[in-house]
Amino acid sequence: MDREARKFRQAASRHIGRRTGTAIRYTLALRRQALSYTERRRQSGIPDAAIARELGLRPRLLRLWLKEPQVKPRLRRVTLENPVTPPFTAAPTLVTPHGFRVEGLDIASLVTLLRGLA
Repeated sequence: MDREARKFRQAASRHIGRRTGTAIRYTLALRRQALSYTERRRQSGIPDAAIARELGLRPRLLRLWLKEPQVKPRLRRVTLENPVTPPFTAAPTLVTPHGFRVEGLDIASLVTLLRGLA
């Protein structure tokens, strides 16, 4: 095993501790170290699975790190020239926690409805 791979395994072991499975989160520095090592080994013609074994990683994890990062779409602030305002209604509107919406009743009718539902 390469000295650099051994150094990575020791650093990763210190970082991981006793955690296993999905509880393991590698630091950005460890990921970069593994990726730079992988790039050098790939130039020698070594397959990714063998490189992952040298580093003590799962091959799927190394392949995930090697993928191009997917950029998530960002929200942009926009300005409205003619903002649309909702029409004002004199009658109250009831919206339940389950998303049911009741409109067009006066307050007395709403109270009767709520008592009937309770």
